[in-house]
Amino acid sequence: MALRTRLPTRGPLVTVIMSTYNRAGVIRRALESVVAQTYQDWELCVVGHATPDRTAEVVASVGDPRIRFHNLDHRVPDTGSATKNYALEHMATGEWVSYLDDDDAFLPHNLATFVAAAQAHPDEVFFYARSRYRDARTGRPILGNPFRRWLHGYSREKLQRYNFLDINCVMHRRSLVDEVGMFKPEFYFNDYELWLRISERHDFHYINAVLTDRFVSEPPFLARAWRKGLHLLRHGRSTPYK
Repeated sequence: MALRTRLPTRGPLVTVIMSTYNRAGVIRRALESVVAQTYQDWELCVVGHATPDRTAEVVASVGDPRIRFHNLDHRVPDTGSATKNYALEHMATGEWVSYLDDDDAFLPHNLATFVAAAQAHPDEVFFYARSRYRDARTGRPILGNPFRRWLHGYSREKLQRYNFLDINCVMHRRSLVDEVGMFKPEFYFNDYELWLRISERHDFHYINAVLTDRFVSEPPFLARAWRKGLHLLRHGRSTPYK
């Protein structure tokens, strides 16, 4: 499907938000994965959580004017809500919002796939896809949850039991945070809590595609499954409301 280069909006069509703290050594991979997108009508808002390292220099060295960096002047005891909320309130100009962790990477067709889906389904306001896992040390692919594809099919009831959305693989209308509010720092899983609030008013649209590389340091899947997988399949994960 051919993509329109722009839709009427205040700025670039898509805003990508990246929170960071002390990741000057790895953040370049994430930054360059956004620059390498096949869809180019984007801006990247990078917000440091009062990060004391050379992150500002690394961001500047990428040399792309679509990337803007702001460092908060103090840290607060939350899990990234302050940085994401700052970007949403003070930096984001796009009609759509995506997120990328500072140690992960978009695949080159990430934004193009989301934008194509948004144009094919103009009444939808929230899209999500899947990520794949790589070893943070070696970069080699690792086995993720073999039930993940089944878990990703959308239903509101299933989302209330288990957070199967990866924040690195979502795109939603910026207007949703005006409608339901922003990330809440009092919740540890503040992205999940936001998805639950949005799901009370809107359905989510699933794109059955892998769009992001997640670099993780985890034991093999069988060890993880023994520890928690069976429990999740039987009981789901407690929601932020429980």
